[in-house]
Amino acid sequence: MAASLTGRFTLAERLVAALLVLFVVVPGILALSPPPGRTAEDPLPALERIARPLRGVDPSGPTGDLRPFGRAVGDAVVVGVGEAAHGSADFVAFRHRVLRYLVETKGFRAFALEANWSAGLRLDEFLRTGRGDPARIMSEEFQNAHVLLHSRDYLDMIRWMRAYNVAHPGDPLRFVGVDNGYAGPELYERVVEHVRRAHPELLARVSELYRGLEPTVPVYEWVRDAMAAPLDERRARAERTGKVLELLRAADGRAGADGDHAWAVRHATAVDQVARLYAFDFADPVVAPQAMAYRDTVMAENVLWWHRRTGQRVVVGGHNSHLYTLSSSPGLPLPQGQVLRERLGDGYVMVALSFDRGAVHATQADLQNPRDEDVRRFEVEPAAPGTVEHTLDRVGHTNWYADLRTAPPAARAWLDTARPKREIGTDYPPAVDQVNLLRMADLVVHLHEIGPSRRLERLPASAAGRAAPGGTPGPGPLPALRAAARPLRTVEPTGSLDDLRPLGRALGDARLVGVGQAVHGAHEFMALPHRTFRYLVAEKGFRSLVLEAPWSTGLRLDDYLRTGRGDPARIMSQELHNAYLFMHTREILDLVRWMRAYNVAHPGDRLRFAGNDSSYAGPELYDRVVEHVRRAHPGLLARVTELYRGLRPTLPADAYMLAYIDEPLEVRREKAERTGAVLELLRKHAQDEDAGDDHAWAVRNATAVDQVARQYAFDYDDPDGARAAMAYRDTLMADNTLWWLERTGTRAVLAAANGHTYLTEFLPDYPVIQGRLLRRALGDGYRVVGTAFGEGSFLATDAGVSDPRDEDVKTFSSGPVVPGSVEETLEQVGRTDWFMDLRAAPPAARAWLDTVRPKREIGTDWPRSPDAVNVLRSADVLLYVHRVRPSRMLPRV
Repeated sequence: MAASLTGRFTLAERLVAALLVLFVVVPGILALSPPPGRTAEDPLPALERIARPLRGVDPSGPTGDLRPFGRAVGDAVVVGVGEAAHGSADFVAFRHRVLRYLVETKGFRAFALEANWSAGLRLDEFLRTGRGDPARIMSEEFQNAHVLLHSRDYLDMIRWMRAYNVAHPGDPLRFVGVDNGYAGPELYERVVEHVRRAHPELLARVSELYRGLEPTVPVYEWVRDAMAAPLDERRARAERTGKVLELLRAADGRAGADGDHAWAVRHATAVDQVARLYAFDFADPVVAPQAMAYRDTVMAENVLWWHRRTGQRVVVGGHNSHLYTLSSSPGLPLPQGQVLRERLGDGYVMVALSFDRGAVHATQADLQNPRDEDVRRFEVEPAAPGTVEHTLDRVGHTNWYADLRTAPPAARAWLDTARPKREIGTDYPPAVDQVNLLRMADLVVHLHEIGPSRRLERLPASAAGRAAPGGTPGPGPLPALRAAARPLRTVEPTGSLDDLRPLGRALGDARLVGVGQAVHGAHEFMALPHRTFRYLVAEKGFRSLVLEAPWSTGLRLDDYLRTGRGDPARIMSQELHNAYLFMHTREILDLVRWMRAYNVAHPGDRLRFAGNDSSYAGPELYDRVVEHVRRAHPGLLARVTELYRGLRPTLPADAYMLAYIDEPLEVRREKAERTGAVLELLRKHAQDEDAGDDHAWAVRNATAVDQVARQYAFDYDDPDGARAAMAYRDTLMADNTLWWLERTGTRAVLAAANGHTYLTEFLPDYPVIQGRLLRRALGDGYRVVGTAFGEGSFLATDAGVSDPRDEDVKTFSSGPVVPGSVEETLEQVGRTDWFMDLRAAPPAARAWLDTVRPKREIGTDWPRSPDAVNVLRSADVLLYVHRVRPSRMLPRV
């Protein structure tokens, strides 16, 4: 039974299903086949008319494709967004995307999840106050039947909600758990504490009734033990929790019955709801469906109470089978959605999810009390003919949605028939539900292919946030961190560099040093690579600077450094657009000009500059390749010229990049075929007698042209395609950097975001990280300086701006550090700015650093949720700046 507490049906319920294989004919039952006289008209043309293309499920980015979705929601106060499988990342990501859209455009302010009330309270407190660590709360609460909620997909959503609240302190988002499988000790404590304060005359009686009921073991063990208890004992517990609830309700009219009292009554209600669920006899196949009807009624009542109490519009997340407005299975005769529709009418909108194929996380069929180790990946084959999904997948969009209430007659006729549909809960394979979409849902969302959820590691009990009874906290990591911290005099590149000597020792004999940025648009993290580079040039013989910028930008700036030709301000103005505009700063220009001055003073020992990124290939690259072919391989000139025809940029860089990504996918892929053909021609001549250094550079420039074309040839509307594109990008940045090191023979500083320099991945959309590839290639020859900051302001764009322009850039404040975050502890080390060698840190510091915690990693937009970072495994050196200020953007030349 326990597994049924998250969303689908387990052994007791399947006993019912075995007895009731077909729906019993009762009033209101759904049609299983078309009524007499109705023709089996193909619904596809009619479905095509109402289908709206869905850009994807990624929560970030533009939301213009959801505008028809918003119109369909209308004035609804509760929107149920379902899922056809608990263990899929795509359904959670879509729900996250919808939540963001409804928050930003329709004024929704609460998210209700098919999770326990006590879990919701703890997460809601984190959203409101920042207290607690959501990863720890989830690790403790999302166990047993809720094990599939313990995913990075939900953690990302919760962290985004917290970031929203930091940016909107007067208009916070809220979180509510509506399920009743477990009541955490917080509920009992809040009820008793309220009674102690407001109704002391009831304290002795309430304490006696609750004696022995408050959980003292982890969720998994409590649920297992509760299910194993004799039925009489479970019913006696329900009698006791019910008496507490009666006492509190009777006190409603007394002095002290204020808003706190209403919440205390609700907490006592939640405790009682749990006890009454376990008071059902699940061994009786007739009673099991009654228990499931009770459970779903409770979930609906909790949503309705929250809406009435707070006045907020609510997005509800749960399984389709719970949110449908009619039952899809005899094991669940009264779903939550049916109760919501009966109470709210059109104020409740149900969004059903569907998919054709893919993979999910689940347990084996009928497994009771699942644990983390029971969860595995299952491949789901394409939907069979005759199923709901088979027809939906024939619609001419990869991913799409439709308002079923606007369906033409031919579509309505097809929709108004119950057909088999996959509804995968905690276990696999699932029983087949019979779904009449027209009568059970208002909208349908169909995804062609889904992937499994991104599971989180379970935090060890000693680090999970709840001390064992009688436990005493240790001294913590601060003494060890303070012992390891070395003062940083300044990040400014001028003046003495003596304070960096311990940094030099930490970097050892590295050939390549990655200097990360915790935020792109901060002066300190633009100035730091300059100061570090100056030190390493003077003390360690470094001679190259590699920047997260296009290869063509690097070539032009390198020409300037070597020859003095060109104007670096003009080069940067022309090249650094779109996401690169945050490099278009006075700090970078000052660095380039210092490097040129060094070269003038040291003509025989010059510094070099490289860009290693792939979003833009300037016209110089095409010109250099063609000129080399003209001179060295004239027999190839006509072919190369034809292949490059129309590809060389003629627009400014910002307009070129926007126009490129807006081209149809097949056009972009055809361009990549042409650039690849040029590269293949040049590589074939690499062994020619005259193929010397010039040819090697020409091949590399042609490679850069091809890299850009292939970067644009990914399908960014497909989440898997977008992730593959990001993996490709970091792979080629690493390749470009390694080629530069080998070709020039120099030691280099790599300046880029932490997210590109770190040694381990932490972003789900970046499955491969440049830094890890560099460590794999160079071993300890690649060292990383990771960065963090406490507070301040910086430049960024609003969240979701995917192609920024100069006018989109604003100054933002970071707000306070997040409780439980990396920065919260680092801010207490006691120095304004400092750094430490993580490899040489004391054991207590290393133990603290070797744990995944929230950490700010800010790219081009804000606000965004903190990321989950293990500092010890991400960097070799950690550098901390107390306060940052905005970088100095340059005017366009």
